[in-house]
Amino acid sequence: MADIFVATTANAVQNTEKNSDKQRLQENHLHALSSFCQNPVGMSFQNQDPDETILLVLRAHFITNIPWIAISVVLALLPFLLNTFFPDAFAMFFPIQPAVRTILFGFYYLLILGYALVSFITWFYNIMFITNKRVVDVDFSDVIHHDIATTKLNLIEDIKYVQTGFLRSLFNYGDVFIQTAGESLNFEALAVPNPSLAVQIVGDLIGDHGA
Repeated sequence: MADIFVATTANAVQNTEKNSDKQRLQENHLHALSSFCQNPVGMSFQNQDPDETILLVLRAHFITNIPWIAISVVLALLPFLLNTFFPDAFAMFFPIQPAVRTILFGFYYLLILGYALVSFITWFYNIMFITNKRVVDVDFSDVIHHDIATTKLNLIEDIKYVQTGFLRSLFNYGDVFIQTAGESLNFEALAVPNPSLAVQIVGDLIGDHGA
């Protein structure tokens, strides 16, 4: 009877550990729109060493996308609003055949789509990786230009964050600055969530690496 109880207890502990592992994996899974992820699962980057582990992934808070999303929505609705509330003005500004007008509107919405796509890609691919060896900062702009800078942990001299303004305090995001030794590049992660936690994580890494 005791053996059965011990076996049952062992199975319960094992199941609990499995559930905890599953929950941990689920919590650390980097979703498509994630801006802050500690110990991400199933993620890698170019030129990552075989024994290198990603400990933290940072990108700008999703709320920073609100301006370009709002602009895209307003521009997309503008022709319909003009045609609905100011039909005479709409006909005066577009005194062309319906077929030609359709083509012009097609180009117009392609421009809006391009603007929204470039804005999203710029946000999505501007990302910083903190690993057990280094900091990797990926700066992406204008679709065709990207810059990747790296520094080893032992070259980091100071790290701090700046969080000013009502919105940044309300949604808990700010700018993280990493200062490196000598004439090396300085790194910055702008408008990232949980800046204080990010600074704490990198600070602990610096201390462990120095030790």
